[in-house]
Amino acid sequence: MKRRSKTTDRLTNRQEQVLQAVVELFITTGKDISSFELKRACNFDFSSATLRNEFLALTKAGYLVKSHFASGRFPTSKGLRYFIAKLMQEEEPDFYELVELSHKLFDSRFNIQNLLSIAMKELYKKVANPVFVLYNDVVQFYRLSKILKGVDKLQVKLRPKYLAGFAKLLDVIEDAELLEKILKREYGNSLRGVGILSGSKLGWDELESFVFVFAPFRIFTSDENIGFIGTLGYLNQNYPVIVPVIRSMAEMLTNLIKGL
Repeated sequence: MKRRSKTTDRLTNRQEQVLQAVVELFITTGKDISSFELKRACNFDFSSATLRNEFLALTKAGYLVKSHFASGRFPTSKGLRYFIAKLMQEEEPDFYELVELSHKLFDSRFNIQNLLSIAMKELYKKVANPVFVLYNDVVQFYRLSKILKGVDKLQVKLRPKYLAGFAKLLDVIEDAELLEKILKREYGNSLRGVGILSGSKLGWDELESFVFVFAPFRIFTSDENIGFIGTLGYLNQNYPVIVPVIRSMAEMLTNLIKGL
Protein backbone atom coordinates (compact mmCIF):
# COMPACT_ATOMS: atom_id res chain seq x y z
CA MET A 1 0.00 0.00 0.00
CA LYS A 2 1.34 3.45 -0.90
CA ARG A 3 1.73 6.07 1.78
CA ARG A 4 0.59 9.42 0.48
CA SER A 5 1.40 12.89 1.68
CA LYS A 6 -0.64 16.04 1.32
CA THR A 7 0.54 18.39 -1.39
CA THR A 8 -0.83 21.74 -2.46
CA ASP A 9 0.00 21.35 -6.17
CA ARG A 10 -1.78 19.01 -8.49
CA LEU A 11 -0.69 18.09 -11.98
CA THR A 12 -2.86 16.72 -14.76
CA ASN A 13 -2.76 13.00 -15.38
CA ARG A 14 -0.66 13.54 -18.49
CA GLN A 15 1.78 15.79 -16.67
CA GLU A 16 2.11 13.20 -13.94
CA GLN A 17 2.80 10.58 -16.58
CA VAL A 18 5.55 12.70 -18.13
CA LEU A 19 7.09 13.68 -14.77
CA GLN A 20 7.13 10.06 -13.59
CA ALA A 21 8.82 8.95 -16.82
CA VAL A 22 11.44 11.70 -16.58
CA VAL A 23 12.30 10.91 -12.96
CA GLU A 24 12.49 7.15 -13.53
CA LEU A 25 14.72 7.58 -16.59
CA PHE A 26 16.86 10.12 -14.73
CA ILE A 27 17.29 7.69 -11.83
CA THR A 28 18.51 5.07 -14.28
CA THR A 29 20.83 7.24 -16.37
CA GLY A 30 21.78 10.20 -14.18
CA LYS A 31 21.66 12.36 -17.32
CA ASP A 32 19.41 15.13 -18.57
CA ILE A 33 16.37 13.77 -20.42
CA SER A 34 15.22 15.31 -23.70
CA SER A 35 11.69 15.00 -25.04
CA PHE A 36 13.09 12.97 -27.95
CA GLU A 37 14.79 10.50 -25.60
CA LEU A 38 11.69 10.24 -23.47
CA LYS A 39 9.45 9.62 -26.47
CA ARG A 40 11.81 6.91 -27.68
CA ALA A 41 11.98 5.23 -24.25
CA CYS A 42 8.27 5.41 -23.38
CA ASN A 43 5.16 4.35 -25.23
CA PHE A 44 3.11 7.52 -24.78
CA ASP A 45 -0.30 7.75 -26.42
CA PHE A 46 0.18 11.39 -27.38
CA SER A 47 2.31 13.23 -29.94
CA SER A 48 5.86 14.54 -29.70
CA ALA A 49 4.52 18.10 -29.89
CA THR A 50 2.27 17.47 -26.89
CA LEU A 51 5.19 15.98 -25.00
CA ARG A 52 7.31 19.07 -25.68
CA ASN A 53 4.47 21.29 -24.45
CA GLU A 54 4.22 19.29 -21.21
CA PHE A 55 7.98 19.51 -20.80
CA LEU A 56 7.70 23.29 -21.02
CA ALA A 57 4.74 23.41 -18.61
CA LEU A 58 6.53 21.26 -16.02
CA THR A 59 9.63 23.42 -16.33
CA LYS A 60 7.68 26.66 -15.87
CA ALA A 61 5.95 25.13 -12.82
CA GLY A 62 9.31 24.27 -11.24
CA TYR A 63 9.19 20.47 -11.50
CA LEU A 64 11.90 20.19 -14.18
CA VAL A 65 14.94 22.31 -14.94
CA LYS A 66 17.57 22.71 -17.62
CA SER A 67 21.19 22.37 -16.59
CA HIS A 68 22.32 24.58 -19.47
CA PHE A 69 21.02 26.09 -22.70
CA ALA A 70 19.40 23.65 -25.16
CA SER A 71 19.84 20.70 -22.82
CA GLY A 72 17.29 18.17 -21.75
CA ARG A 73 15.60 18.38 -18.39
CA PHE A 74 16.12 16.79 -15.01
CA PRO A 75 13.84 16.89 -11.94
CA THR A 76 14.11 19.64 -9.34
CA SER A 77 13.65 18.93 -5.64
CA LYS A 78 10.01 19.93 -6.14
CA GLY A 79 9.69 17.35 -8.92
CA LEU A 80 11.34 14.66 -6.82
CA ARG A 81 9.08 15.35 -3.86
CA TYR A 82 5.99 15.12 -6.06
CA PHE A 83 7.24 11.87 -7.55
CA ILE A 84 7.93 10.35 -4.14
CA ALA A 85 4.65 11.54 -2.62
CA LYS A 86 2.25 10.63 -5.43
CA LEU A 87 3.80 8.63 -8.25
CA MET A 88 6.46 6.32 -6.84
CA GLN A 89 5.82 2.61 -6.38
CA GLU A 90 7.97 1.43 -3.50
CA GLU A 91 9.99 -1.77 -3.72
CA GLU A 92 9.22 -3.48 -0.45
CA PRO A 93 12.26 -4.78 1.47
CA ASP A 94 12.67 -8.54 1.65
CA PHE A 95 10.91 -9.77 4.80
CA TYR A 96 13.45 -12.48 5.63
CA GLU A 97 16.35 -10.07 5.19
CA LEU A 98 14.64 -7.66 7.60
CA VAL A 99 14.23 -10.43 10.18
CA GLU A 100 17.91 -11.37 9.86
CA LEU A 101 18.93 -7.72 10.19
CA SER A 102 16.75 -7.21 13.26
CA HIS A 103 18.56 -10.12 14.96
CA LYS A 104 21.96 -8.57 14.18
CA LEU A 105 20.87 -5.26 15.65
CA PHE A 106 19.29 -6.86 18.69
CA ASP A 107 22.51 -8.71 19.55
CA SER A 108 24.31 -5.34 19.76
CA ARG A 109 21.58 -3.45 21.59
CA PHE A 110 23.72 -2.76 24.67
CA ASN A 111 26.71 -1.48 22.68
CA ILE A 112 25.43 1.66 20.99
CA GLN A 113 28.54 2.35 18.95
CA ASN A 114 28.62 -1.19 17.57
CA LEU A 115 24.87 -1.05 16.98
CA LEU A 116 25.08 2.12 14.90
CA SER A 117 28.10 0.81 13.02
CA ILE A 118 26.19 -2.33 12.03
CA ALA A 119 23.16 -0.24 11.07
CA MET A 120 25.24 1.95 8.74
CA LYS A 121 27.02 -0.98 7.09
CA GLU A 122 23.78 -2.89 6.54
CA LEU A 123 22.02 0.18 5.19
CA TYR A 124 24.88 0.82 2.79
CA LYS A 125 24.44 -2.68 1.35
CA LYS A 126 20.90 -1.72 0.34
CA VAL A 127 21.27 1.86 -0.82
CA ALA A 128 24.80 1.77 -2.32
CA ASN A 129 25.29 5.42 -1.38
CA PRO A 130 27.14 7.09 1.51
CA VAL A 131 25.34 6.55 4.80
CA PHE A 132 25.27 8.69 7.93
CA VAL A 133 24.07 8.44 11.51
CA LEU A 134 23.56 11.43 13.77
CA TYR A 135 23.11 10.50 17.42
CA ASN A 136 23.98 12.02 20.77
CA ASP A 137 25.59 15.09 19.14
CA VAL A 138 27.94 12.98 17.04
CA VAL A 139 27.70 12.46 13.28
CA GLN A 140 29.29 9.40 11.65
CA PHE A 141 29.63 8.45 7.99
CA TYR A 142 30.18 5.28 6.04
CA ARG A 143 31.64 5.36 2.50
CA LEU A 144 31.38 9.14 2.24
CA SER A 145 34.04 9.23 -0.47
CA LYS A 146 31.57 7.61 -2.87
CA ILE A 147 29.94 11.01 -3.36
CA LEU A 148 32.92 11.99 -5.49
CA LYS A 149 32.11 9.21 -7.94
CA GLY A 150 29.03 11.14 -8.95
CA VAL A 151 31.23 13.57 -10.83
CA ASP A 152 31.76 10.95 -13.53
CA LYS A 153 28.05 11.17 -14.42
CA LEU A 154 28.25 14.88 -15.19
CA GLN A 155 29.30 16.76 -18.28
CA VAL A 156 32.82 18.17 -17.99
CA LYS A 157 31.60 21.78 -17.79
CA LEU A 158 29.44 20.93 -14.75
CA ARG A 159 32.12 19.13 -12.73
CA PRO A 160 33.71 22.20 -11.08
CA LYS A 161 30.31 23.18 -9.65
CA TYR A 162 29.80 19.63 -8.38
CA LEU A 163 33.18 19.60 -6.62
CA ALA A 164 32.50 23.03 -5.11
CA GLY A 165 29.21 21.63 -3.85
CA PHE A 166 30.99 18.68 -2.27
CA ALA A 167 33.33 21.01 -0.38
CA LYS A 168 30.37 23.04 0.90
CA LEU A 169 28.56 19.81 1.79
CA LEU A 170 31.44 18.75 4.04
CA ASP A 171 31.20 22.05 5.90
CA VAL A 172 27.54 21.33 6.62
CA ILE A 173 27.56 17.66 7.50
CA GLU A 174 30.63 17.77 9.75
CA ASP A 175 28.82 20.20 12.07
CA ALA A 176 26.60 17.84 14.09
CA GLU A 177 24.66 20.67 15.72
CA LEU A 178 23.90 22.37 12.42
CA LEU A 179 23.04 19.11 10.68
CA GLU A 180 20.66 18.09 13.48
CA LYS A 181 18.91 21.46 13.31
CA ILE A 182 18.45 21.14 9.56
CA LEU A 183 17.19 17.54 9.67
CA LYS A 184 14.71 18.23 12.47
CA ARG A 185 13.31 21.18 10.58
CA GLU A 186 13.00 19.34 7.28
CA TYR A 187 11.46 16.20 8.78
CA GLY A 188 8.36 18.26 9.44
CA ASN A 189 7.72 18.00 5.69
CA SER A 190 8.42 14.27 5.52
CA LEU A 191 7.13 12.04 2.73
CA ARG A 192 6.25 8.40 3.29
CA GLY A 193 7.82 8.53 6.74
CA VAL A 194 11.21 9.83 5.59
CA GLY A 195 12.70 13.29 5.23
CA ILE A 196 13.81 14.46 1.82
CA LEU A 197 16.26 17.36 1.79
CA SER A 198 17.81 18.76 -1.36
CA GLY A 199 20.92 20.86 -1.14
CA SER A 200 19.18 23.73 -2.93
CA LYS A 201 16.76 24.07 0.00
CA LEU A 202 19.72 25.02 2.18
CA GLY A 203 20.13 28.16 0.10
CA TRP A 204 23.44 27.25 -1.55
CA ASP A 205 23.49 26.81 -5.31
CA GLU A 206 26.59 24.62 -5.04
CA LEU A 207 24.54 22.00 -3.19
CA GLU A 208 21.72 21.63 -5.70
CA SER A 209 23.12 18.28 -6.90
CA PHE A 210 22.82 16.59 -3.50
CA VAL A 211 19.90 15.00 -1.69
CA PHE A 212 19.57 13.67 1.86
CA VAL A 213 17.06 10.88 2.53
CA PHE A 214 16.70 10.19 6.26
CA ALA A 215 14.46 9.09 9.11
CA PRO A 216 14.52 9.68 12.88
CA PHE A 217 14.93 7.05 15.57
CA ARG A 218 15.05 6.87 19.37
CA ILE A 219 16.96 3.88 20.75
CA PHE A 220 15.63 4.09 24.30
CA THR A 221 12.08 5.10 25.11
CA SER A 222 13.41 7.37 27.87
CA ASP A 223 16.08 8.83 25.59
CA GLU A 224 15.65 12.55 24.97
CA ASN A 225 18.05 12.38 22.03
CA ILE A 226 16.44 11.78 18.67
CA GLY A 227 18.87 10.29 16.19
CA PHE A 228 18.78 10.31 12.41
CA ILE A 229 19.92 7.67 9.95
CA GLY A 230 19.99 8.09 6.22
CA THR A 231 21.90 8.46 3.02
CA LEU A 232 23.17 11.31 0.90
CA GLY A 233 24.14 11.40 -2.71
CA TYR A 234 23.52 12.75 -6.17
CA LEU A 235 19.97 13.52 -7.30
CA ASN A 236 19.44 10.27 -9.20
CA GLN A 237 19.18 8.02 -6.15
CA ASN A 238 17.02 4.92 -6.41
CA TYR A 239 14.17 6.32 -4.31
CA PRO A 240 11.76 3.35 -4.70
CA VAL A 241 14.38 1.21 -2.90
CA ILE A 242 15.96 3.79 -0.61
CA VAL A 243 12.82 5.27 0.94
CA PRO A 244 11.32 2.03 2.38
CA VAL A 245 14.73 0.67 3.46
CA ILE A 246 15.64 3.79 5.44
CA ARG A 247 12.18 3.91 7.01
CA SER A 248 12.47 0.25 8.02
CA MET A 249 15.95 0.72 9.49
CA ALA A 250 14.81 3.68 11.62
CA GLU A 251 11.80 1.71 12.83
CA MET A 252 13.98 -1.24 13.83
CA LEU A 253 16.35 0.98 15.81
CA THR A 254 13.41 2.63 17.55
CA ASN A 255 11.76 -0.68 18.44
CA LEU A 256 14.97 -2.46 19.39
CA ILE A 257 14.82 -2.24 23.17
CA LYS A 258 11.15 -3.08 23.10
CA GLY A 259 12.14 -6.45 21.64
CA LEU A 260 10.06 -5.90 18.49
